Amino acid sequence: MFFFFLFFGLVSILVWKQVGSRKRKRPDRDPWHLASEYSVRGLDLSHHNGKIIYEGLDSLDFVFLKATEGKSLIDRDFKTHYEGFKDKGIAIGAYHFFRFDTDGEQQAQHFLTQIKGHTFQVPLIVDVEQHHNPKIHRNIVIKRLHDFMKHIRKMTGQKPIIYTNGDGYSDFVDKEFDEHTLWLSSTNAWRPAMMDCTFWQFNINADLMEITHRADLNVFRGSRKEWEEYLNENKPFVVPSSK
Repeated sequence: MFFFFLFFGLVSILVWKQVGSRKRKRPDRDPWHLASEYSVRGLDLSHHNGKIIYEGLDSLDFVFLKATEGKSLIDRDFKTHYEGFKDKGIAIGAYHFFRFDTDGEQQAQHFLTQIKGHTFQVPLIVDVEQHHNPKIHRNIVIKRLHDFMKHIRKMTGQKPIIYTNGDGYSDFVDKEFDEHTLWLSSTNAWRPAMMDCTFWQFNINADLMEITHRADLNVFRGSRKEWEEYLNENKPFVVPSSK
């Protein structure tokens, strides 16, 4: 009998600890909690996210959509995502995944060809990161990235936003492209302030009911008034043909 009550007591303590732990962690279940001080929110999407219930995402302020990669790949869901968001009053941006082993100007031409005729409310974006890229000497990567930027600016008059993470910033962006707006991926709250990024991707594993697969969450690191000023500075534009 003694051992029965001892066993029952131990089980009760374990259950109580589990319940208490869950209660303490409950506030962290909000996928936006790490960036809760920022009210301007957005997503970045590609075909990897699966099906999207666009009607459930009306509260977003912006969305960045993958369009292309390298000099030939096209994201198969770009047009579907664009059509799903274009009439919602949500600022739309398009991004290109930069391949380190491919000519920069050719990548820029491919990017512009696939998004020509589309209207965007934020500047074009280039994704620069080592992940899913081969090891190429940094000087070669930087040269190709400069060629990419030069062609985009020639054809659109824009300086693309640069998306990267901490390593990508240190290896390819810092002191080379400081005049470009930075969109930083980091799940550490301190890093955006250190690098003075404009957009912050703070959650890369969010579970949202409107999206079948895990999603990336982003914020604009400023007030809502500053967001409106940012949009006014970057008027909606239609991407011209690269030819």
